[in-house]
Amino acid sequence: MASKFRVGDLVWAKMKGFPAWPGKVIEPKPEVKRPSNKKPMHFIFFYGSENYAWVFEENTFLYATNKDKFMPASRIPKGFKEAVEAIDEALEAMPTQMKNRQNDLPSIDEELATIFPERPEATKSAHRDYTREPLTGKTKHERRSPSPVLVDGEEPPVETAADDAETPEGATEQKMPRVRKPTQKFAESVESGEMTAKNATARKKNELVKKAIKHATASQSGPSPKKIKLGTPRKSPKKPRMPSVRIPSELTTRKPQKNIIPTPCKIGFLGLGIMGSGMVRNLLKSGHEVTVWNRTIEKCKDFAALGALPGETPCDVVQSCDIIFSSVANPAALKDLVFGNCGVLQGISPGKSFVDMSSVDVETITDINEAITMRNGRFLEAPVFGSKEASEDGQLVVLAAGDRDLYDDCLSCFEAIGRKTYYLGEIGNGARMRLVLSMVLGTVIAGLSEGMALAGKVGLHQEDLLEILSLSSLNCSLFRSKGYAMMENSYNPRALLQNQQKDMRLSLNLGDEVDQPLAVAAAANEMYKKAKARGYGTSDVAAVFRAADI
Repeated sequence: MASKFRVGDLVWAKMKGFPAWPGKVIEPKPEVKRPSNKKPMHFIFFYGSENYAWVFEENTFLYATNKDKFMPASRIPKGFKEAVEAIDEALEAMPTQMKNRQNDLPSIDEELATIFPERPEATKSAHRDYTREPLTGKTKHERRSPSPVLVDGEEPPVETAADDAETPEGATEQKMPRVRKPTQKFAESVESGEMTAKNATARKKNELVKKAIKHATASQSGPSPKKIKLGTPRKSPKKPRMPSVRIPSELTTRKPQKNIIPTPCKIGFLGLGIMGSGMVRNLLKSGHEVTVWNRTIEKCKDFAALGALPGETPCDVVQSCDIIFSSVANPAALKDLVFGNCGVLQGISPGKSFVDMSSVDVETITDINEAITMRNGRFLEAPVFGSKEASEDGQLVVLAAGDRDLYDDCLSCFEAIGRKTYYLGEIGNGARMRLVLSMVLGTVIAGLSEGMALAGKVGLHQEDLLEILSLSSLNCSLFRSKGYAMMENSYNPRALLQNQQKDMRLSLNLGDEVDQPLAVAAAANEMYKKAKARGYGTSDVAAVFRAADI
C-alpha cells in the first residue's frame, strides 16, 4: 500500500512516552539507522527540539487537520509553544499546492475504496451503524433472528452479513437474499418434477412458524421470550478481535497528594540541571522559600518567574539562607562549587547548613564534610536515585548520611522532592549506596541494549522482544522506556549517558578499594565509553545501544 505521507508534509508525530509533537517528514539521515520493524515508518524532524527520529506511520497525523485534536488544554510541555509557532510559519510559507495537500489526504472510506475497487455496495451497507443504536434496552434474543425449521437431509442456509444488520427506526428494512445450498435429495426431486407431501408440508410449517415468531418479536415491548429450539441453531458470528493497546504505567498510576508543612528556614539551591530543576519546582510548590543559583544565569530567570529568588554567587546564596542544597554533575564540579572563588565555603559560618545531593565518590564527600565542619557549619550528603520524570513528580529516593540533626531539619524538603528517604548513618554511606545502585542500573541497561541489537541482527522484531519481556518477571518501566527509545533511536535526555559512565567508573574504583571483582560492570563501562566516544555523551543513557548495534 502506498504511503500516506511524503517528504515535506507537516505532521503531528507521536512517540512512546511523549505527547504528539509538531514535525515534518524529511529525508532519512544516514547516521540514524531505521528500526528493524516492518511497519511503515517516516523520518520526522521535530520543531522546537531540533531532533529527528523514525516514527511509525500509524502514529503520524496530518498537522493542519489534527491541530485541535493534539493541542494540549493544560500543562503545555516546555518548548511546545515554540514548536507550534515554527510549524505554523512553515505552513504559511508553503506553496499553495503543498498547502492544499495538507488538508486533502483521503479518508478511511476513500482508502478502502482504493484498496478494494470492486467492493460491492451491498457489502458496504451491511456494516451496522452503531451510532444510531441505544446502548441499553436490547437483549441478546431481540438481536438474534430465530433459526429455521429444516427438512430432514437439508443443510442449514448460508446467511450474508446483511442478515445481522439492523435498520434505523422509520426506515425500510432491506435484507440480502438467503442462499441455500440444495441437497442431492432436493435436487433429484426437482429434476424429476416430484415433491413429496412430507417435504411440502414441512416447508409450509416452516414458513408459518417463522411468520408467527417474527410477529411476536415485533409486537413485544418487554423482555424477550424464552428461546425456542427450532432445528439446528445458527452459530453466532465471531466478534472481531480488538487490537491490544499499550497504556504507559505512568498514565494508570495515580500519584498521592502530599500535605507538606514547609520549614521556616530559608532554603538555597545551587545547580539547576536535569535533576536540580525538578527538585526546585517541587520545593516551590510545597511552599518553601527558595533562593537559586546556576552557572547559566538564564535558568535562574525562569525560576524567578515561579517565585524563586535569584542569587549572584554561591557565596551570596549561603550568606542569605539557612540550609543550602546543591546538585551538580560530577566531583570536579562539586569541588569547584565549594572551594572555588565566591564558593560555598567562603559563605559558611556557625549555624549554616550545607546538603549535597550530587552523585560523587566517597573521597570527595569526605573532603567537603571536613571543610564545612571546620568552619562550624553542618553537612549532610543526600544523593538522589531516580530519573528526570521522578525529579519532576517529586518521586525520587533520597539516600542521606551525616549530621542527624540536619537530616531532621531537612525532612520537609525531602518530603517535597522524594517519595522515600533513607538515613544511612555516617558520612560516605550515601555515596556508596548511590554508586552501587548506579552500577546495577548501568549493567541492566547495557544488557538490554545488547539483547535489542542481537534480536535485530538475527531478524527478530525488537517490538516483539519488548512485549514478551513485559509478560515475564522482567516486566518493568525501565525496560519499556529504554527499550522503545533504543528501538526508535530516540535519545532525548532523561539521564545523561556521560553521567552514567561517570558513575560506572566511580563504582569500579569503589570495588578496587575493597578488592571486589566487578567483571560485568567493567564490561558495561566499556560500552558506555564507546557510546560516549561516538558523540552520545549528552544523549539519554539508552544511547548505549549505539555501542552495541554495530
